[in-house]
Amino acid sequence: MSRNSSSRPAPSRIALFALSTALTGSLIPGPARAAEDTIYLGEITVFANYWEELARKSAATATVLGEGDLAQPVSPDLDAMAGRSANTVFQRANSQERLVVRGMSAFDNALSDPVGYLVNGVALPMGTIQLPHFFGADNVTLLKGPQGTTFGRNSEAGLLAVDTIRPGSREGGEITLGVSGSDAGASPLGGSGSVSWSGRAENGPALSFGLEHARDPGVISNPVSGADDGGKNRRLTGYAAAEWELQDGGYLRLSTLAEDQKFNKEQFRYISGPLATGRYESVYSDPSRERRRISVTALEYGTSFDGFDLTAITGFTTFDRDFVLDFDGSPLTLGVTELDVRDRTLSQEIRLTSTGAGPFKWVLGVNAFRQSTDADFDLGAMSTDRHTEIDQTGAALYGFGEYAISERFRLGAGLRLDHVSSEAWQRFTSPMASLRYEGDDSSTTVLPKLTLAYDLSDRTTIHASYARGYMPAGYNYGFANSADSLSYDAEYSWNAEIGVKHEFATGTALNLVAFHTTVKDKQITETIPGAAQYISNAGEAKSYGIEAELTAPLGSGWELSANAGWQRARASAFRTTSMDMTTGSLVSVDWSGNALPMAPEESWGLALSRQTELWRGRISLHGSGSYWFDPGNTVKQDGFTTVDAEISRRFEKGELTLWAKNLLDEEYYSTASSTIRGVMVEDGSPRTVGVNWRMTW
Repeated sequence: MSRNSSSRPAPSRIALFALSTALTGSLIPGPARAAEDTIYLGEITVFANYWEELARKSAATATVLGEGDLAQPVSPDLDAMAGRSANTVFQRANSQERLVVRGMSAFDNALSDPVGYLVNGVALPMGTIQLPHFFGADNVTLLKGPQGTTFGRNSEAGLLAVDTIRPGSREGGEITLGVSGSDAGASPLGGSGSVSWSGRAENGPALSFGLEHARDPGVISNPVSGADDGGKNRRLTGYAAAEWELQDGGYLRLSTLAEDQKFNKEQFRYISGPLATGRYESVYSDPSRERRRISVTALEYGTSFDGFDLTAITGFTTFDRDFVLDFDGSPLTLGVTELDVRDRTLSQEIRLTSTGAGPFKWVLGVNAFRQSTDADFDLGAMSTDRHTEIDQTGAALYGFGEYAISERFRLGAGLRLDHVSSEAWQRFTSPMASLRYEGDDSSTTVLPKLTLAYDLSDRTTIHASYARGYMPAGYNYGFANSADSLSYDAEYSWNAEIGVKHEFATGTALNLVAFHTTVKDKQITETIPGAAQYISNAGEAKSYGIEAELTAPLGSGWELSANAGWQRARASAFRTTSMDMTTGSLVSVDWSGNALPMAPEESWGLALSRQTELWRGRISLHGSGSYWFDPGNTVKQDGFTTVDAEISRRFEKGELTLWAKNLLDEEYYSTASSTIRGVMVEDGSPRTVGVNWRMTW
């Protein structure tokens, strides 16, 4: 896609000079440092099967963000994981957000996606869009490949688990204040502030809490209306937790994490046709805004018996999303599109996990949930309104065991019986008709998994796995017009992978893995008459590739991390119907062999950091090959590379950080689609420079 050059005003050059000078002073090697300045990465552990194990010995492919990765000036989101994990793309657009792992994604604006999410042990049924920012996160782990055997539905491509700071695990508090701005047109400056604390109340429970507020004025301007706040964003994120030690030796922990976000949605623009504009310019004529509210509450009880632990987690999640959007992003007053989604989910997990030192490790568990979703979708320009109510209940029994045949050889096997029953009804209203229709589904899915791990030496482990994944059946809340087009069936896949993990004597860790995934009954959309879409299970897909991830302490406070991935993700069978933009009519198309959306063949990341007693600096690069935005492969994003950097100086009472995102102001698109009026895109994040002050006690 084409890119336009733009001039850089003096404030941008000053900021770039200051940041590059500071980084140079911090990162260029100097005289040899004392031994205490050397960074030791330490052992990384994961809970891929609910018991703790060394990541380098596990049969799972995992990427872990620890305290250092999460200590960014403003709380990070999934960009941080995409930058560290090979063959992982985070699409952040005002229309939708999704994490695409190994080329696997759902159709646009689905109510769930193939990556599962856990926050403090509670599943998020709505997928990526329901995940809060990582404020207060203690660690974030991405497990790749199907994880449904132990973690349940919607973890077909992988599972991302977030744990907030455990009460009492840290002592003291922290306050952070920051300002930021962009040379792409933001005015006034943006800002952020946060406070957090963890400790133990006298004669009471251990506590932790935090609150973060972030405001971004945006960089979108409208030359027609004269407005310059099209990308304005305000976010409030908070968490709180308390933990009690019980007389029986167990614990009871209550935690909640919530987020409230408001933003303007005047962020699409045309790059072709008569309405084409420049970068960060829109020509909207109707109001466009959105609000999202999220909460995740967990009540966890744990205790130990002879040979096993008992854990029970009661979870309650809420998700509310409502928006008003200019129908076509043009100066024509055609009306607005309105969406209002409300979801409430109550879940209960009870599991037993072995604790013995013997050769056999195991976990047994049961899970149950009840989910209620209401959705109102109004296409004002077409005078169509849909009200949908969906009720789902589910229960599962699962188990996984790993047996050490010898000191070096471990075999694992697991099985989950997952039952989901659902029913839905929709009321469709238009000038021509008023209809009410229903749908339901009841199915039990068997999810097996096999794993193998063999230690060639104490530093080298070969691992392999074979597992089944699935996405459950669902309902077409946005574009159905009959009972037949309301429902769609489950999607299934098989994933195989083999890899090797090696730790060098210097502490450098290298992971290599190859994977192969086949998807059957893939959920795809078909356009049908009446401004509607039918979601069928006619698709099949295949993806395979290789990945490499490296972390290395270099001595004298230096650390290097790198990742690289190559994949080929294709639709092996994809026959559907689509709108012909030249004639405005429906046509049959065969997209078999097309690349899957948001699946670049190459991706890579590289980060170099240095830490001394007073200084801390980091520069990172994240690169992506070209990819398509749509299954028809009509709108393409060229390959691009973004650069982030930060430099911090410690003082007696705090730390000052100068940081930059997209330092070289790389132009790329977050999303794009082909319309009758031309290609419409949303520009990616501009160069943003900021200063933060952090004080701890």
